[in-house]
Amino acid sequence: MALAVVLQLSMGLLSVAVVDQPDVQRQPAATPSTAPEPRAAGAQRAAPSAAELERAADTERNEQVEQLLAARSAAILGRDRSAFLATVDPRAAALQARQAAMFDALAAVPIGTWEYGLNQRGGRAADAALDLRYGRGLWWAPPVTLSYGLADFDDTPTVDEHHLTFVRRDDRWLLGADDDFDAVGGRSPRALWERGPVVAVRAPGVLALGHKDTSVLRNVASLASAAIPRVNEVWGEQWGKRVVVVVPSSAEEMASLIGSTQDFSQIAAVATAEVSDASGDDAIERILVNPDTFSKLGQLGRRVVLTHEVTHVAARRATGPAVPAWLAEGLADYVGYKDVKVPLSVAARNLRKDVRAGRLPAALPTDEAFTGGNPALAQAYEQSWLAVRLLVERYGEAELLAFYRAVGASEGSDSSVVLTTELRDAFGIDDARLIADWRAALQRQLG
Repeated sequence: MALAVVLQLSMGLLSVAVVDQPDVQRQPAATPSTAPEPRAAGAQRAAPSAAELERAADTERNEQVEQLLAARSAAILGRDRSAFLATVDPRAAALQARQAAMFDALAAVPIGTWEYGLNQRGGRAADAALDLRYGRGLWWAPPVTLSYGLADFDDTPTVDEHHLTFVRRDDRWLLGADDDFDAVGGRSPRALWERGPVVAVRAPGVLALGHKDTSVLRNVASLASAAIPRVNEVWGEQWGKRVVVVVPSSAEEMASLIGSTQDFSQIAAVATAEVSDASGDDAIERILVNPDTFSKLGQLGRRVVLTHEVTHVAARRATGPAVPAWLAEGLADYVGYKDVKVPLSVAARNLRKDVRAGRLPAALPTDEAFTGGNPALAQAYEQSWLAVRLLVERYGEAELLAFYRAVGASEGSDSSVVLTTELRDAFGIDDARLIADWRAALQRQLG
């Protein structure tokens, strides 16, 4: 929004007294063409127009909201509860309570960066309901972003879009609401600390965040930390080697944190990316643990699950859009099961039942096979794992990793073409040969 600057100019009035002196020649009077007629004493500048007044009011509002957001950021980083709550409309009792609870929940979270961004050129259109609630011209809902990062773990911040309403109270602009637009697709994301008190547990290279069950958090942090060197042994150390694990209170909360409606009842954990810049070109990985499923696993199963997810974190930057899900999940399971003494009949028990019943898969799993609602989800993972394991057994681990990185780095738009090309370049085979060899291995190992 263009800034309007109102300049007030004052003009001095010139009065001239002429005194008759006999020896001094009187100067001719100035003509109208050479000197303007002086303004009468006490004349006032014309009143500012309605447009000028509106621009001045907008400028004041923008400056106050910018200062308000800066004060909120400083209060979070400085752990100043009173200053933070002073930015909230005192008439919004429910919002005050939520903001106070959020601030308190952040006490154990190592916040390294916290900064709001305001787009002054934006703003919601006229809204009769909000005019009625707050008063016409007394509310503003511009685009706002929140950038935050965890100290020692996030090199770049996560960026979320927030849908906030600011209201004018007397001569001040304050935060008036964060849920006015929930019903029309403008719901602000609710982070873990907006859903209850947060507990933090650390282990070497790991930060585990949850709500209350510290025994589970300690176990998760310990297993994730132990997974890092196992992943390094296979993938290498060309990644951050730092992991943030979030343990929600339920599968429903996990789905809400991810922003997904899929069924997570069969899934023990997921690695998900949070956008870390406005363009979406970078992302921060988080591992989210489903407590409902994870708690049913033994320690060996938990180790496999967390090593699998840490592998996803390590390989994320190399996992381009051409990498099929079976290759990404198969690699993660390969690392997860490596050096684990579990019989194949147990590790691939669901697929073994299918093979023994004559249901040998005709093709590698599609990307859609890995959705939580797939009744054959376990088989999709087992099929992928055994396909990657076959490639390692035939051609070697280093060759498998080089193949993965080549597929991930490809800029081709057709993933099937990319896969065919890279299979030929890496192993001298095509898709049909890979599937035929894989099906034969499944029959031999599980039949």
